[in-house]
Amino acid sequence: MKYTKKVSVGAFLKKGEDFKDGDIVEIANEGKQQEGQFGMQDLFLLKTKTNEGNVSFNQTTINNLIDGYGEDSINWIGKKVKVHAILSNVQGKMIKVYYFLHPDSKLDETTGQFALPNKEKFPEPPEEKLPFEGDQDISQYT
Repeated sequence: MKYTKKVSVGAFLKKGEDFKDGDIVEIANEGKQQEGQFGMQDLFLLKTKTNEGNVSFNQTTINNLIDGYGEDSINWIGKKVKVHAILSNVQGKMIKVYYFLHPDSKLDETTGQFALPNKEKFPEPPEEKLPFEGDQDISQYT
């Protein structure tokens, strides 16, 4: 029989105890993917006021953080996120689902999705222009 090594990821924070709806916590690492009981999980180390530990981010959380802080999770380190707990029907049971979102995020009542009001998605880097592009006077270069 072959066995697969499992690597410990450290302690997990407890929902409703270590963090609650409305708390502000800090992302402490760039995250890592780990095979979990129900497929791949995106694990991030979070710092609370009194503790630190791992939390699995769901896709809604990741999408919101991309909108607020950009695609590269290395840029999320040190960023503050607000905990949102929403009662949802999951497999026929009503449970609290936790989201870790940009602090300015609001729940859009029409779509049921979180959005960043009055804020464009993470800005694209400015397009670089070559010295001879546009309406520049190029006489100094000839």
